[in-house]
Amino acid sequence: MTTLRVVVATFALALSASTAFAQNAALGTWDLTTVSPEGEFKSVMEVRQDGDKLVAVGKSPQGERPYDSVAVEGNKITLVITIAYNGSPMTITYTGKIDGAKIEGEADYGGLATGTFSAAKK
Repeated sequence: MTTLRVVVATFALALSASTAFAQNAALGTWDLTTVSPEGEFKSVMEVRQDGDKLVAVGKSPQGERPYDSVAVEGNKITLVITIAYNGSPMTITYTGKIDGAKIEGEADYGGLATGTFSAAKK
């Protein structure tokens, strides 16, 4: 029974350490490039730890906007941000993979269009 507890505790510790490592990989300042049907857009994204969750803010010449959510699971990242588009709110969902100092993935523009994105850590 003691051996089983040690194995379970070791597994739980390894799982929490890998989750913390993945979240830490997302932390920092990123140069973000989004390619949508309307063209290429560049901005800066800052991801930081706030208590037990990740938060992000996007910065561009148009100003700053907080992301609605940031989720990291393993090397997968999901970012959600709501913008104003033609006078109406549009939720953009970015799904990608973190690979060291870069992130690459796809963007869904509220189900109306899709695009791609990439980010390089500063």
